[in-house]
Amino acid sequence: MWYGDVDLGEHLRTMTVTGTSPDGAIRATVTGDNRLELHFQPWTYRGYDDHHLARELTMLGTTTWVAWTRQREEITRLALGQSRDEAEQGRRRDDPRHHRFLDAVRAIECEGASRDCSVRLRLTGATRWQVEIADGTVRNTPERTFVGQVVSAFDAVIQSGRGR
Repeated sequence: MWYGDVDLGEHLRTMTVTGTSPDGAIRATVTGDNRLELHFQPWTYRGYDDHHLARELTMLGTTTWVAWTRQREEITRLALGQSRDEAEQGRRRDDPRHHRFLDAVRAIECEGASRDCSVRLRLTGATRWQVEIADGTVRNTPERTFVGQVVSAFDAVIQSGRGR
């Protein structure tokens, strides 16, 4: 019905989702196997202070992660041969076990920090990201190093979530 002979797992692993920060200066790409790439528009990184950058990354993380989740759901829907209406009906089940499951998912919190602890990330309810950046990080950290710290914190969050 959809992608020929390629299997569901392959489509999930190879999917990519890209989001842009509200100010348009930061782009994040997340792959199906949870790899993050983060890019700043030229000459924008040093224009941030720690608080403003944390706010932009929080909003970018949340919108990109929601898009990633929706893309996974869409790939799965197509693999199952479901129409959009059928998939929506499946999500609206009036089953107490399903509601308990969703409540449990919403309560999950995964946290991670960069190797130097300058960047801390928290994922709540499998959709809401929160980014904290230590005071002085932007002023004292080159852009390339900072991007590496964000990626390492993201990797730590993903590892934290795998055990749940």
